[in-house]
Amino acid sequence: MFFWFLHHPILTGLLFALGFEFVTVVLRFGFKMTSPTHTRRMAKFTNGYRIHHGYPGVVMFMAVPIMPWPTIAGSLVLIAALMLFVSDFLHHAIVLPLCAGGHEFDLRYPSDFE
Repeated sequence: MFFWFLHHPILTGLLFALGFEFVTVVLRFGFKMTSPTHTRRMAKFTNGYRIHHGYPGVVMFMAVPIMPWPTIAGSLVLIAALMLFVSDFLHHAIVLPLCAGGHEFDLRYPSDFE
């Protein structure tokens, strides 16, 4: 059954979060890519505020209770919400403090990027 993961959206979302965080860690520490420098063009569209990928996850969590269950759409929204929120939480609460010395959860871009 190809869509087995839709029957276990919480487990799938958590596994996808680990995969998403792995990609984030590879980009950050393997390719030396940092969000403020590589997304600085967004500052003019967001009035200088940084949009962490956990924010859309929180919005999707708010949509989960109104989604029809059990449906593919409901499962996909829950999977995406978990993936985005948990990955961002892991990144700023665990990975960055251990590997970079701080959480680096900035709400705004540095002023030199605006």
